[in-house]
Amino acid sequence: MAINLRSPYHIGTIQPNAAYGTLDISIWEGNYQASGTITAQYNLRKKVIGTNNEIFFEISELIRDYIDITFDGDYTGQAVWVKTVQTVFDASNNIIFDSSFIQIAFDGYWYFEEQQTAIPSILISNREIFVLDDTPFTIPIYSDNNPTVVFYKDGAAVSTETFTSINESSGQIRYVSSFGDSYQERVLNDGGTLEDSSCLQSFFNKYSVGGVDKITVTDGNGTETIKVNTIQECKYDPKKITFVNKLGALQDMYFFKKSVEKMTVKKESYKANIISSFGTYDKSNHVNRDFNIVSSESISLSSGFVSEEYNEVFKQLMLSEKVWITNVLDTVEQVLPINVKTSNITYKTSLNDKLVEYTIEFDKSYDVINNIR
Repeated sequence: MAINLRSPYHIGTIQPNAAYGTLDISIWEGNYQASGTITAQYNLRKKVIGTNNEIFFEISELIRDYIDITFDGDYTGQAVWVKTVQTVFDASNNIIFDSSFIQIAFDGYWYFEEQQTAIPSILISNREIFVLDDTPFTIPIYSDNNPTVVFYKDGAAVSTETFTSINESSGQIRYVSSFGDSYQERVLNDGGTLEDSSCLQSFFNKYSVGGVDKITVTDGNGTETIKVNTIQECKYDPKKITFVNKLGALQDMYFFKKSVEKMTVKKESYKANIISSFGTYDKSNHVNRDFNIVSSESISLSSGFVSEEYNEVFKQLMLSEKVWITNVLDTVEQVLPINVKTSNITYKTSLNDKLVEYTIEFDKSYDVINNIR
């Protein structure tokens, strides 16, 4: 079973006559079979308390120091292998129990109400998604379950891919794409020049390239279906937000409607002495001067109408420690870090609210003036 590192994870045993126990923890990226060459980063020791024969170690916080999720526009699996070697001794220092395990660890978590269970093949919690027309989208898949992913359009299968378990840590989470590049990316990659016009936009508003409306994922536990809603947005500039979800995978969501950007400036000031030695002064010189000017920006995004399935998506977005926004420029996509500024959310339902729509505010995770030294 995989480990979700943002929730506690215990390694332990109950052994009669136990006096103390040790736990060695090795953590690495790369090949599963490299475990024999890795030196343990942690060597833990714990005594039995009183007549209690239990020896348990909580290890998730220690392991999490060795994983840092990044995103620059490329979807790559990010996880670490963890080898734990537990040994239990009696009062005479004789070994009475030992065990060794290698597991994969993700930067995810479990809810309080949940039991720690096996990681599912589909590494998103919602089973309905909203995507932008003629734009590739990705679904994170847990390859160790050997799932088969099929994309459908109007009842016909347009793409099928089967994943198999591999030894690389980066291959435990795989990202399957709906189709290749967008129209703009295909033109630019072929060395062409994109000449945008109202006629072209009208054409692509009527005819989608590579669209799908359903995804099925089949593994040893059966088949699950994801409904795909393709949204055409002509008035606003949709924004793609990518965040680390509760299963430790990168998940995309689009905010289709209005966006509002703000800037906040902080500064210090002082009064300068501009008088010359002859008692005169230059009227163009500043008396009140500003310095240490620091500016930050924020952006407020509106999701547009989505289904109740997205209550869980917004919940995980609010709980995520890593969030990025993708800006589409003339020739490239620019991925920038942001932080969720909104600190509370009221879940909406079709029964109570008829239509489900959210507005979330984000802080850009950097100052306007480059001050990286």
